[in-house]
Amino acid sequence: LGIMIGDKVRVVRRGDVIPKITEVIGPAHDSDLIGRSHSDGTPFSEPLPSRREIPVPEGCPRCSTDLIIDGAFIRCTNIDCPSRLERAILYWCRKLGMDGIGEKLAEQLCSSGLVTSLGDLYRLEDREQELISLERMAEKSASNVLEELNSTRAMTFSTFISALGLPRIGPEIATLVCAEVKTLEELIQMTEERQTAIQRLVSIDRVGETVANLLLDGISDRKESIIDLYGQVEIVEGEQVSVDGPLSGSSFCITGTLSRPRKEIALSIKSEGGKVVSSVSGNLNFLVAGESSGSKFDKANRLGVRIISESELDEMLGGSILEELPEERQSTLGEF
Repeated sequence: LGIMIGDKVRVVRRGDVIPKITEVIGPAHDSDLIGRSHSDGTPFSEPLPSRREIPVPEGCPRCSTDLIIDGAFIRCTNIDCPSRLERAILYWCRKLGMDGIGEKLAEQLCSSGLVTSLGDLYRLEDREQELISLERMAEKSASNVLEELNSTRAMTFSTFISALGLPRIGPEIATLVCAEVKTLEELIQMTEERQTAIQRLVSIDRVGETVANLLLDGISDRKESIIDLYGQVEIVEGEQVSVDGPLSGSSFCITGTLSRPRKEIALSIKSEGGKVVSSVSGNLNFLVAGESSGSKFDKANRLGVRIISESELDEMLGGSILEELPEERQSTLGEF
């Protein structure tokens, strides 16, 4: 739309509930504010901003690496960016059911140099005194963190793969892939025999060429750190351990025209613990509504079911770690 700071835009209620900018009318003028006020009733008093382009950052504020524009997102491509490592730590811990390591501690672990890769989490027991010395980290807290880490060392191979945070590789896809590929060694070998590996992976139900490429790119790009992490944990046989995702316990129904196939959106929801149903009822938690929503939208409104947009669903899925990617895009690992 070419929106600029200081523009006047037209906003509609898409589906009678979701605000959407449909048109840029042009630069706003002081006369546009006559008779208008803030939601609390106070009149507008600040001057309108001068019309100018919205500045797009060129470098990562954390590591200064050049940023790339990826659809609606701006991404740092540096696999070793401290911010991405912090997100990887949080994602790994969440997937394994650990709640003792939050954002603040993840930031401290990285900034102090105690953790420079996921494998370092399991070497913290050898640096307990340094862990204790961190701000707001007493001996008891440090002990709890180490105990929690040790209690999650044993996991299935599919849990290991899904907790790495590879784009589009949630628990469901990881389980399907690991039923075919049994070890990390085998998976790494597949990255070196690309064409054969792609053919093998796409033969798995619900694994397309894009997902296959994302998996192989992710393993290849961080091969050394993944091998290191693999050596710190214990891979056990057995069924996939149930891990609560951000959507666990919530049901979703999808309606209307969306930017991606419904099958892909449903798979994202299931991969994060959500349940996808085909009809609207009073027990439904969320209706994901696109454009041209019909009777399901009306019924959800009548029953008081919460209606969300595709972008709101993306936020619930974790944004950059879990978003769906266009079929033509073959991204690398690290959507943190």
